[in-house]
Amino acid sequence: MKKAITTPNRFTTFIPSWWAKAHLFLLTAFLFSCEEDLNLLGFRGDDQRFKVYYAEIPVPSSVLLLDSVRSMNYTSVETNRLLVGSYTDPLMGEVQARAFTQLRAADITTFVPVGSVFDSAILQLRFDFYNYGAPSITPLELSVHEITEPLPLENLYFSKSEATYNPTPIGTFATTIDQELFDKQLTTTDTLIVAKIKLDQSFGQRLYDYINPEDENFSNFNLFKNRFKGLAIVPTVSEKVVGISNNSNTFLTLYYHTGETTGSRTFLLTGISFSNITSDRSSTDLGGLTNYNEEFFPPVNRYVQSGVGIATKLDFSGFYELIDQYPNVIINSAELAIENVAEPGDFKYPSLALVMLDENNRFKKLKTEQDTTDYLAFQNKLLIGTLISNDALSAPYMISDATNLLGLSYSSDNNKFSAFPTLFFQQLYALREKRYANWALTALTPTSTKTVNRAVFSKDNIKLKVYYTRPNTEN
Repeated sequence: MKKAITTPNRFTTFIPSWWAKAHLFLLTAFLFSCEEDLNLLGFRGDDQRFKVYYAEIPVPSSVLLLDSVRSMNYTSVETNRLLVGSYTDPLMGEVQARAFTQLRAADITTFVPVGSVFDSAILQLRFDFYNYGAPSITPLELSVHEITEPLPLENLYFSKSEATYNPTPIGTFATTIDQELFDKQLTTTDTLIVAKIKLDQSFGQRLYDYINPEDENFSNFNLFKNRFKGLAIVPTVSEKVVGISNNSNTFLTLYYHTGETTGSRTFLLTGISFSNITSDRSSTDLGGLTNYNEEFFPPVNRYVQSGVGIATKLDFSGFYELIDQYPNVIINSAELAIENVAEPGDFKYPSLALVMLDENNRFKKLKTEQDTTDYLAFQNKLLIGTLISNDALSAPYMISDATNLLGLSYSSDNNKFSAFPTLFFQQLYALREKRYANWALTALTPTSTKTVNRAVFSKDNIKLKVYYTRPNTEN
């Protein structure tokens, strides 16, 4: 009798092992047979299907004089400032700023005590420490005048706006401006430096006599402003433009007494308030810059100046010419740079930003359904804001990486302005069927409508630097 022999089921244990090896064999064979396809996915070997390229694209430019730079103090959330003073810039000429403001009674319900006697009128102006112009300590002399024409509340007021005023001043003031002190205090709020100007006695008496809560001509501002039209603050001696706070510790006070008791009434500098900013460029390379929104081509430099409204127009057509050569491109990175910029010296540079222009070299505004469609096509890579526009929430701005306004800040370490708007240029490529080539390079910070900062740079040093990937046509 034979002993039974039990044999393991080698067939059943072999099945999964065989299939695994078969799958590995087939996959290996497939991959080797598709070596050409691998190059479509990566950069294996010398025979690369894609390659990274670098292009430095010159950016043609011109200078624009922008129309309607809104200098009025418009909303409570923006910088409320009046500019006064003047300074001379050898490259951009003389800049002068004058302030115009209405008066409004802080209290329209309380009577002045019977038998009281007017004493004096004092105009207090608080410096907000903004200053631009000659360094060190310089003189500042101001004169105050009565405005002689109505300032309608429904109007908008710009840096080119002005109002007629009586040439005979009702007050004068002289002081000095210490640039070093003002610069140190610019970012603080706990220091108070004011100018106190004693106004003409007859003007003060007229204003005092007008206080009557029962008279609508006093209590109704729309009527009051037609009788007392406001004040003009004009520099007579100056080497700087300085800022005056229009909403803090700036007011006109009437002082009176009743027997042995003294009292006062306050008038705020509110309603319409704006700065008139003029520039005499006749002796500079910008002497021919006279027409609004018309391209001007100085021979060497390009210019940006706040307040006055001078901007540099940039033309990105070269970017489109580059990408038009190839049907498929990936924008890896982009840098917009202005190189070899001279040190600012006495004139601090603002940071710069780009604003979309329309075909008439005006800021692109969202007026039609197509405008809105164009704006939305940038998928949050533009931001709506006011900048130098006279209309609130109107002008699209370019922003970098969907987080910040595209600010080209000046670096003293390498003497250049630069920013990295990679996502923006990726979107320009994605929207290449419709061209967005023209942009205004203008001042961004400090606030461009309430300052006079400027920047000057060579037209040949504006470059767009792009790294991009495209199919390697050399294979």
